[in-house]
Amino acid sequence: MIASTHTHAGPVTITTFFNPEESVDSVYMDSLAEAVEQSVTNAWLTRFPARVGVGEAKVDGVGVNRRSPDQRPIDEQVGIIKVDDLNGQPRAVLINYSCHPTVLGPDNLLVTGDFPNFAIEQIERNIGPDGFAMFVNGTQGNISMGHSSELSAIGVITPGRTFERAAELGHLLADATLVALPDITTSDTPTVNALTISVNLPLKNYPPLEEAIKSLEDADAHLARLTAEGAPPEQIMPAKTRRLYASITNFYAREALGLPDGHLPIELQGFRLGNAAFVAIPGEVFVEIGLTLKRQSPHMTFVFGIANGYIGYLPTRQAYADGGYEVVSSKCQPDAADILIEKVTNLTEQLFSDGANGANSSPAFISTGERTHDR
Repeated sequence: MIASTHTHAGPVTITTFFNPEESVDSVYMDSLAEAVEQSVTNAWLTRFPARVGVGEAKVDGVGVNRRSPDQRPIDEQVGIIKVDDLNGQPRAVLINYSCHPTVLGPDNLLVTGDFPNFAIEQIERNIGPDGFAMFVNGTQGNISMGHSSELSAIGVITPGRTFERAAELGHLLADATLVALPDITTSDTPTVNALTISVNLPLKNYPPLEEAIKSLEDADAHLARLTAEGAPPEQIMPAKTRRLYASITNFYAREALGLPDGHLPIELQGFRLGNAAFVAIPGEVFVEIGLTLKRQSPHMTFVFGIANGYIGYLPTRQAYADGGYEVVSSKCQPDAADILIEKVTNLTEQLFSDGANGANSSPAFISTGERTHDR
């Protein structure tokens, strides 16, 4: 599994509606691929007999629901994989939490891992000199620090988006994790299983490309006219949003030409570790979907978002009725959430079935290869 934390403070690695004419830096992408390969190699070469356990913590005060007036619901659960050596010394910790790592705003031009980096550093300081920690995002589609996604997308700088705030939130997450660690039991013979399935999500109906291009040209012209006239912010801001939405539709209308008629194919990947399931979804899933999956599953279940690819947002059916940036940025029809919940449920059931391929209970060998570049 390759999962993204989703920092907004790092090099561009994909082409989106924000940068349709911009090519990713091939030198950086080559170095990134080499770093991934080297990490896997180092992990294999430094593997050791270990005991592994899965548990959870709860944290409040980090993420909020940016589309809700009361900033709820959120997912307070922190999923934890703990790795001990055979002497009982913690050697590695993986945490799974649902929140956009976007404390730093569009005015920041420094590369940073945002609040997860501060959490990782604090966990590593506390579990010992050989400690190793990782962060994997969850269903963070509508969870952030509370700032408006639409305003941020058009470059509006809101107060409080500072490194100090990122450190504060990261330390909250780390503290909750460290409190929970001693109570997580580990085993050297966990049942391990892995499975992938292909799923077709219903694709939105996009306008003909000529119509999408015309809408974007009109939005560009409208914004340019208002800017030239020195129009007030209350006119400029809606014009920027209109231009953003037209850019999104234009970009996705082009993409849709190369997709199977009416379908958006994705891959779901699942891992079983003991009594827990971990499911990778290649999109920004709304937190309500993640909470539903956890509530309905008879097993401890954690969702890894933005993993093994990227298809944009996966909102709830209700969100489509409300509209907004995330809905416009989704490529799927409103019933995609229902299909996703059904398919993930089927996947986790297969992971725990007696006849599932790949299940084993051999001694665990855990790899925590040294880092090859800064977070």
